[in-house]
Amino acid sequence: MKTKKLSFLLAIIMTLMTFVPTLAFAKSTTKQAPSTTAAHSVSAVTVTDEFGNAVTDEAGNLVTQQAEVDSQVQKSLEEQQKELEENLAAADKKLAELEKSSKVTEEYIDTLDQKIGYVNDQLTILENQNTKVQSEIDELMVKINDNEKNLTALSEEVDAVQSELDALQAQFQSVYDAYCYRLKVMYISGEFNIISALISCKDLSGFLTRYEMIKSVSKSDSELLAEVQSQMAEITMKKDGLDEKRAQLRAVRDELDAQKADLVSKQNSIEKNSQEIASKKASLATDRAESDRLLAELTAQNKQYTEFRNEDSALMEAVEKEIQDLIAGVKTSEEATTAVASDEKNAKKESEKENKSDVYSKSDAVLNMTYPVPSYHLISAGYPNYSSGKYHGGIDFPCATGSKVVAAQKGIVITVKRLDYSYGYYVMVYHGTDKSGRSVVTLYAHNSSILVSVGDTVKKGQTIAKSGSTGNSTGPHCHFEVRLNGGRVNPKNYLS
Repeated sequence: MKTKKLSFLLAIIMTLMTFVPTLAFAKSTTKQAPSTTAAHSVSAVTVTDEFGNAVTDEAGNLVTQQAEVDSQVQKSLEEQQKELEENLAAADKKLAELEKSSKVTEEYIDTLDQKIGYVNDQLTILENQNTKVQSEIDELMVKINDNEKNLTALSEEVDAVQSELDALQAQFQSVYDAYCYRLKVMYISGEFNIISALISCKDLSGFLTRYEMIKSVSKSDSELLAEVQSQMAEITMKKDGLDEKRAQLRAVRDELDAQKADLVSKQNSIEKNSQEIASKKASLATDRAESDRLLAELTAQNKQYTEFRNEDSALMEAVEKEIQDLIAGVKTSEEATTAVASDEKNAKKESEKENKSDVYSKSDAVLNMTYPVPSYHLISAGYPNYSSGKYHGGIDFPCATGSKVVAAQKGIVITVKRLDYSYGYYVMVYHGTDKSGRSVVTLYAHNSSILVSVGDTVKKGQTIAKSGSTGNSTGPHCHFEVRLNGGRVNPKNYLS
């Protein structure tokens, strides 16, 4: 009998030792329950550096660097504009003083032309600003479109993650409620009630039966806890992901709002500049017409005819490009000559050939030119500027309409043009190359008639045109240019 009781007692001790970890686990779980419950509540997730401050700081530094560059450019423009405004004010003051005596003076016209130049500079700045701002607007529109697409995509992702989170939380609630109920039961019953239930068994069979029941319940509790913890981990992960997406969404929305505000500001800037451009152009047209009228009256009085100084720049550029293309396509005398002198005899023959040829080949004799209008040597406008300071690529010889215009040196006629603007009726002659190998071309403009054709060979002093006042001209004169390799030089250096 004693042996039977001893065996039963040993069985209880062994069973309890086996069951103690389960009891301890249940007790530990009971203590963890409050923190688990706290984790179940909604809490804000701090955005990591990857999506927060670090990125913002880096972008901020780049923006700051660009802002410094933009600030320096803006400061430079403001200084230029300020200087132009001061110059305009000084010009207006001077014009007011000069007007008291007479407007038909070279000084008044020069001052008016200077004012026109200042306004042109202002227009250039404003138009460049508009071009730059428009380029920025185009880039900004691309960014806005990209961010709007990004915002839509992120909004859809946030909605999708929120739906998944809502479903998980609903699923979790039932498991969590069951788990809380079990914790409550376990807390009320206590671990010693379980031991008492085992010890109070009358025999080993009853003890084992109760043990299996308690073990089964404990296993069920453990599985329930594992499911609770697994679902909580998944919910936390989803919630962190959702918070991250929301942070990205807020950042994109804020950036988009800033970009749209910047867009409005730039559009207003262009509109303001455009209004100012229109106003200045209207004023400029009035001043140009006044300048041309006064210059025509002045040159008519003193017979010092020249060009009007306010010709359309686009027309001038088009004419100049055509001339440059023509000169660039001219075949030099060296390219046209295939024979190379190898000894003194050949060199002598080559020299004799050059003297008889239509153009010069590597000889500075080509630069010894005669005046284009014989007996008219007085210059009304010199090289490289008019008296107002505006560029003038040649020299002007006022002369009676129909005066002879002659070739300044022998050569070949390479172009004949009859325009109602710019050079008017003009001729260009190719003379060959100087000692340095530079091509030499002369130009004669504003003629009333042209007496030669393209390809004609002309001699030095041969009449090629009659003077006049065609194109951009205030009265009859000959505009004469010398071009070396296409570049204009001072003709006076080569006239004798």
